[in-house]
Amino acid sequence: MNKLTKEKGILSKISDSRRGFMKGLATVAAATPLVGSLFKPKDADAALADHTMYLRGSYFESCTCETICPCLLLLDPTAGFCKAILGWDIEKGHVGTTDVSGLKVAMWLHAPGNLLKGQFEMALYIDDRASSSQYKALKEAYHGIHGGHLGVIASLGKGAEGAPREYLPTRSARIQMTQASPNRHLLIEGVLENKMEQLGGASGRPVVLHDMPLAVAPPFPVTVSRASKATFTDHGINHSWDGGNGLSSPFVYMDGANKQTAIEV
Repeated sequence: MNKLTKEKGILSKISDSRRGFMKGLATVAAATPLVGSLFKPKDADAALADHTMYLRGSYFESCTCETICPCLLLLDPTAGFCKAILGWDIEKGHVGTTDVSGLKVAMWLHAPGNLLKGQFEMALYIDDRASSSQYKALKEAYHGIHGGHLGVIASLGKGAEGAPREYLPTRSARIQMTQASPNRHLLIEGVLENKMEQLGGASGRPVVLHDMPLAVAPPFPVTVSRASKATFTDHGINHSWDGGNGLSSPFVYMDGANKQTAIEV
């Protein structure tokens, strides 16, 4: 009887986590009509007047899951955990009054179980071309300080309930990103590398997913790829894999609800 009660308690917590996560996504989805209107040549100027944070560009990632990654459907990762390498190329953007256009950000992420359970281990890398103010601004944005969808992602980081989210120390790095479909390549020499090639679908068109319940850059559809090389060596972590899942899409992030606090440990 005690075992049954315990199992019900665990299921209830997972259900609560799912509801909380979906509520966070719903807050972001409410801004979806704005995304289309802001995705224009003069959008950065318009966003500066209305949003304390606005970032627009393209991103891609690969992870240890098999293609197509079950995490996108809120299912358990293929191997029981999910390790990923992500890169963002910011075409236009600002955080507060700091312009961060043209800069890049990369991340190492380790989810120890179903992504809805959180407790991600995350390490952030910021373009070494960034000034001290740009570095600080991007660190705040990706630590979820300004909320929005980046706040939703940050909320899944390590830390006790109600406590700040925990990150590995952020580093400045020379981030190289090449995006020439069907190939994408992310490199921080001596730290991480991600090579992936998009999969061909009907008539040679790429395979594209829409309306996933979990996404790094909603509401945009993602193009599916397969990784030929993914390695990470930093913070005492050494990990490599090939043949994993790959995803890419545009992104637009704005400030909003789900603001977080963060510490580096």
